[in-house]
Amino acid sequence: MRSVQEEQVIQKFPNLCPYCDQPVSYDQFDLKIGDNFIRCPSCKEVYIKVVFDSLEANKTAIRSKKSKKVRRKNKRHPHSPLSKGK
Repeated sequence: MRSVQEEQVIQKFPNLCPYCDQPVSYDQFDLKIGDNFIRCPSCKEVYIKVVFDSLEANKTAIRSKKSKKVRRKNKRHPHSPLSKGK
């Protein structure tokens, strides 16, 4: 039986402006999936906040993990007995 994995937040860091390192709350902005142009309330600089579709990001991560497993499975260690015949 497979167990269901749960995501658990251990520590949450504040969102900081990349220019002045002041905390920025994204609650005041209407963020959409994709690129969002944000003006820092402290220093007034504009930067881009990228928001990913969580479902699509999860699918990509799962696909990436599967491909890494296949690559490792097919890769032979140079000192293994199977590679001496080459």
